Amino acid sequence: MRIADTGARARNGLRLPAHASQLGAARDYAWQTAAAFGFDAGACDELAFAVNEAVTNAIRHGAPDEHGQISVTATTNGDRLTLSVRDHGTFLGSPPNRSLLAERGRGFTLMMRLTDAVQLCIGLGSTTVHLSKARA
Repeated sequence: MRIADTGARARNGLRLPAHASQLGAARDYAWQTAAAFGFDAGACDELAFAVNEAVTNAIRHGAPDEHGQISVTATTNGDRLTLSVRDHGTFLGSPPNRSLLAERGRGFTLMMRLTDAVQLCIGLGSTTVHLSKARA
């Protein structure tokens, strides 16, 4: 697994600087995690792209932790893999723009199309996006 030098592997995830240069590390982590869980290449690509969108949103609209980082973690429940992206900002967005032709606001729509479930959890000082997909 290729992980950027500035990112750190957590026990069940990845902590990385909240910078666009780290998107590749997030995609690699998602792809490798999905492959290890048993997804085919197409499903791995879908999860990697969905994580890319969630991390992009965390970088652009969220806030890093006190170390300037955001996290990507993985959990499993039976045949379901959930990849979660957490930042330390409070989401104040509007409903997703469902048009894939829109200039901005496509992230949540793409995440919903690429996964089985998207859950947005907003807490005091943190926002977490959970992206879930079940094995066929």
